[in-house]
Amino acid sequence: MLLEQPQSIRTIFFDAGFTLLHPNPSTPEICQRICRQLDLHIDLDKLQARITEADDFFYRQTRLRRQMWDSEETINAFWIDYYTNFLRPFLKEHDEARLYELACLITREFDQHTSWQIYPDVLPTLDALKARNYTLGVISDWGIGLGRILHELHLNKYFHSLVVSALARHAKPSPSLYDLALRRANSISDYTLHIGDSYILDVLGARSVGITPILLDRGHKLQENNVDCILIHSLTEILDLLQGE
Repeated sequence: MLLEQPQSIRTIFFDAGFTLLHPNPSTPEICQRICRQLDLHIDLDKLQARITEADDFFYRQTRLRRQMWDSEETINAFWIDYYTNFLRPFLKEHDEARLYELACLITREFDQHTSWQIYPDVLPTLDALKARNYTLGVISDWGIGLGRILHELHLNKYFHSLVVSALARHAKPSPSLYDLALRRANSISDYTLHIGDSYILDVLGARSVGITPILLDRGHKLQENNVDCILIHSLTEILDLLQGE
């Protein structure tokens, strides 16, 4: 699927997590390091084996807590619950105080820029788009620390606007969040793209206000005939789309 009128695009929004950034080095490794600080030594393979169940917990809670990303308080509460659930099998029964402390420490660790890494295709893509004078922005379900993380990773220089759910008090796929992003960027939806890794949050959210969505599938899990939107597997593919190729 190609862009119908690539020459009309003026503004491009990006999701943050798993679009621009991913955990550094990985979630299990960060958890292992924090646990060691409290003299809890867990084999990395055992932590990695918990990821599938942790992902199930994430998606179940996301469906139940529909307002979860709307404030800093609810975001922090969710992540503490997430890491509590993740680590519970590795602690003795009734050691709730230690479990809670670990969950809080890990949650705070992910507020640090050192816990995040830029995907290799991000900077070449942003450099090329900036050189072509596109207006660039970020729309993300994240806490208030995202701005600082982007600054420390030297990404903020690329973006004209940043819309974060915890500050906007709206979360994806709410049209209110995408409308706010358009106003902040002084943009019109007909001339705007949004790129993200979630069909429900990014594609449906952007489409609800008339923004053209692009779904990023880094893991090559999807094919074009499986989705009703533009599908890419690397951010650099945007450059060809904008050329009409």
